[in-house]
Amino acid sequence: MNNPYQKYIQNEPLPEKKEEILIETYKEILSKLNMLKIAISEKSIKEKTLIIDKLLVGLEILRKSLDFENGKEIAKNLDSIYAFCIEELLKANISDKIEYVQNVIDVITPIKEGFEEAY
Repeated sequence: MNNPYQKYIQNEPLPEKKEEILIETYKEILSKLNMLKIAISEKSIKEKTLIIDKLLVGLEILRKSLDFENGKEIAKNLDSIYAFCIEELLKANISDKIEYVQNVIDVITPIKEGFEEAY
């Protein structure tokens, strides 16, 4: 019996390093943020809600994965940035204003680019 999951694993290269996983996470967040802009502009409440839920979970996972002991100031700053992003997404959810989503994109993009350059 063929296992479709096994076939997927064989065809889909998985990130090997935690840095690669982090970069892929940022890419996925940015992709979802762009999808959110479309959902808001099309007034698709269901789609908007689903995307925001996924983004909030992703950002909370990033927050929980911060190493404050070793990361010190960087971890503290990233925590503040992720908290800001969560707040902006909640504002976008309430107001349906794309500018809040764009604020998150503007903050996450340079972080992703910085990690890409570093690794």
